[in-house]
Amino acid sequence: MDLKEYLKIFKKHIGVVIITVVAIVAGTFVYFATKPISYDNSLALNITRTGEQKTDAYRYDDYYRLQADDQFADTVVEWLKDPRTVANIYADAGIDASKFSMRQLSGSFDAEKLSSQIVSISFSTPNASQGRKISDAIVKEISKNTDMLNQSQNEESWFKIVAQDPVIVQWRIGPLIIFAASFLAGLFVAFWLVLIIHYLE
Repeated sequence: MDLKEYLKIFKKHIGVVIITVVAIVAGTFVYFATKPISYDNSLALNITRTGEQKTDAYRYDDYYRLQADDQFADTVVEWLKDPRTVANIYADAGIDASKFSMRQLSGSFDAEKLSSQIVSISFSTPNASQGRKISDAIVKEISKNTDMLNQSQNEESWFKIVAQDPVIVQWRIGPLIIFAASFLAGLFVAFWLVLIIHYLE
């Protein structure tokens, strides 16, 4: 079929197109209007040292120190995927971890190594207060794990976690974006719906 024939089909079923688009746009707005408010939280952990090694030995130069920092940053990221660590964080924040599955616990935090000395952690909460409590609990738990590692090391300089204040913002999508996305989705659905109706006629 050429373009004119397609236009005739859609003109014949213009009511179906309008109803479909309006229904999807309206349904999308209702969904977002009734969706519970959530907050996006971002926490940055800086990896530093408790002291400075006083030596001229080559193995302690900046190159090897940065390598060790990089490996420790990987360790911090893996800690935040461990269900036991996450459960401890939730418990310290006053959240019942027993209602979560193992998979939910291991996926609670989106931890990413931004550099050899910075780990960024993102997560969502239903309110800003809970976001602050979880952020404080993360710093406490990661610092505790770090101290446990430090105790087994015979070094003058070892790792220390320094946290920045968390950034907590309400999650929201602009009405224009919602309308544009739902309108295009409505057109897509209407297109195939009209073709199916035409085929069955």
